[in-house]
Amino acid sequence: MGTRVRILILFSLFNILFLRFASGITLEEALTRALSVSYTLKEQEEMIKKSRFFYLSTIDPYLPRFDLKGSYARIISPSTYTASSRENYSLCTVISYRIFDGGERYSRRKGAYFSYEKDMEKLKSIRQEVAYIVKKYFYEALGKREIVKTKEESFEKAKKVFELTRGRYEAGIAKKSDVLQAQLRMESALIEYENAKKEYEKSLESLASYLLLDQLQTLHVEGSLEKPDFKMDVNEIIKKALTSKPEILAQKNEIKRLEMAYKEKESSWYPKIDAEIQHQRQDTVFFPKIRSDQFVISFVLPIFDGFGRYYSLKGVKSEISAAKAKLEEMKRETESQIKTAFIEYGMSLRNVELYEKLVEEARVNFEQLLGEYQVGKGDILSLLNSEKDLASAKERYLRSLMEANISLFYLEKVAYLKEY
Repeated sequence: MGTRVRILILFSLFNILFLRFASGITLEEALTRALSVSYTLKEQEEMIKKSRFFYLSTIDPYLPRFDLKGSYARIISPSTYTASSRENYSLCTVISYRIFDGGERYSRRKGAYFSYEKDMEKLKSIRQEVAYIVKKYFYEALGKREIVKTKEESFEKAKKVFELTRGRYEAGIAKKSDVLQAQLRMESALIEYENAKKEYEKSLESLASYLLLDQLQTLHVEGSLEKPDFKMDVNEIIKKALTSKPEILAQKNEIKRLEMAYKEKESSWYPKIDAEIQHQRQDTVFFPKIRSDQFVISFVLPIFDGFGRYYSLKGVKSEISAAKAKLEEMKRETESQIKTAFIEYGMSLRNVELYEKLVEEARVNFEQLLGEYQVGKGDILSLLNSEKDLASAKERYLRSLMEANISLFYLEKVAYLKEY
């Protein structure tokens, strides 16, 4: 018995030190940290910056262009020219503006804008995924924390039964085999208690790793494990998701971007009209003095340059059709995911109710057998089995609560019920 007492003392000291040095974290704090340190979010934020800079750069073709050109030319032949006449210097200043381009500038700018909007929707989707993972890890830790408490309670009950049986044995009422059976159950409960603590530590490690916390830092989760209370018609959920889910909105923006790409390709069939003001100086000296100014309006209409323009349009048109087909598939998949998640959520709530009743029945059975055993009735085996059944029912109940909350989080993710 001395060894078991020492083990109990060590566990008590562990609990005291754990509560003293552990740093508690709530779900809200975990979400806030995850959304601020996630590498995937930081990567997407940089992609958004890139898209935004690219969009800003598309304003340039709408602005006038200013060019300064200079040249030096030396005539090598014929040799009859004088030395001065064989050298020519020129300086030309040109201000140009494109008047018409068939919609090329507009479609390119709008395409860049839709690409930026697509990346913004992707960011929302990633934030939703990060939030789901954090909540999943957090509630796994929360559930396992409560299981630790249940296992500790089970160990205390097994210890009480063992001490009671040992007292009855010393009084000559119980048999030696009864004491051994009670001792075996107590030691088994102690092992389950140890394993539950290890499982809790592993879940905390997963949470700490995802939150980019120091692995040597000990955490514990704060909060209560309760039955989720969410009620909403599945058809309303689907209807809302099909109009607000980031993945679907991102694909719609991709279709719009491709439509702008089609218009950009189509602009190559139209003429390009430009206006220029030129100021030119040309002379045989380094600083030219002979001046000429001109205003030019020019246009270019490609009559034939091969078949590339036609096939480019056909290619983009096929890409648009593919993107539209992908959008419909995403809608179908979203609807299927929501229906499946809704069914699983309903089943998890049903399991919570069933295991809650099972816990109550197992508690009543254990208390009744314990009372009978204390007054000398009943047998030790039935009592130990009832205690074991009670511990198992409590664990299943806690796991059902944990799974019900996680299934709700998954439903929120696939249906985009919450925005982070």
